[in-house]
Parts: sequence; C-alpha cells; structure tokens
Amino acid sequence: MAPAKLRRHLETVHPESKDKNKEFFVRKKEQLLESQKKKMHLTQTINEKATEASYLVSHRIEQAGEAHTIAENLIKPCVLDITKCMLDEKSAKHLSTVLLSNDIVSRRIHDPASYVKQELVTRLEKTRFALQMDDSTDVAGLLGYREISI
Repeated sequence: MAPAKLRRHLETVHPESKDKNKEFFVRKKEQLLESQKKKMHLTQTINEKATEASYLVSHRIEQAGEAHTIAENLIKPCVLDITKCMLDEKSAKHLSTVLLSNDIVSRRIHDPASYVKQELVTRLEKTRFALQMDDSTDVAGLLGYREISI
C-alpha cells in the first residue's frame, strides 16, 4: 500500500498511535505473531489429544464387544453432561471435538489391525527365507520358488 494511504489510515482510524515510533509497531507485530503461534500450538495439542481419546474409547468399545454406535449415542453425551456439571462449559467444548461416530469408531478399531498386517507383509518382503520340508516331501517336483502373497 502507498505510504500516504497508510499514514492517512493511521491518523484517521488510530489517532492514539500516530505519535508512536517504529520500534513500538515492531514489538506489537512480534507479540501478535507470538500469540498466534501459541494459539496454533494449543489447537494442535487439543486435536492430538482428541484423536488419542477417540482411539482409547474405540479400544474400550472393542474390548466390551458393544455396538459402535454406543459411543455417539450414549458415551459422548454422558461425558459432555458430566464435564458441564463438574468443570465448565469451555472444557465441555474441548471434549465435544472428540470424534465418536459409528464410522470413525469402526475405522479406529480396524486401523491397528491393518497396520500390523501391513508391517508383517513389509518385513516378509524384505527378509529372505526358505521353507524346510520333511523327508516325505518330494522335492524333485518343485521347479522353483513361488512368491507368497498375503
């Protein structure tokens, strides 16, 4: 923006700051950037904790053998009511970010299993191995190695 327009904006909209020196505005900018970083870090921390809580609840549902919809229909409303009653509205708002829908709970239950399977397949592909047969197996009929696919 043109310097003349910036000066006019400062004098008309912010007349209390027109006599401040340049260092004041530099400090103000640094403070603003620092506060934005703190807010971003806090938001990221809350999101990570909400994801972890979602995994923990999904794990409990799997262990109990309950329907996946119990989280969305019963557990989450109860937790929000307890938090509002015992703590405050702000804490309840943070807890409402925990995702507990039927699809999410189902995915959170099956994610670790698919990760373990993928890790096993990766290790088998990287490792050289051979199958040992007993004496009753006719090895003359084996023409070559066959790749194992899982």
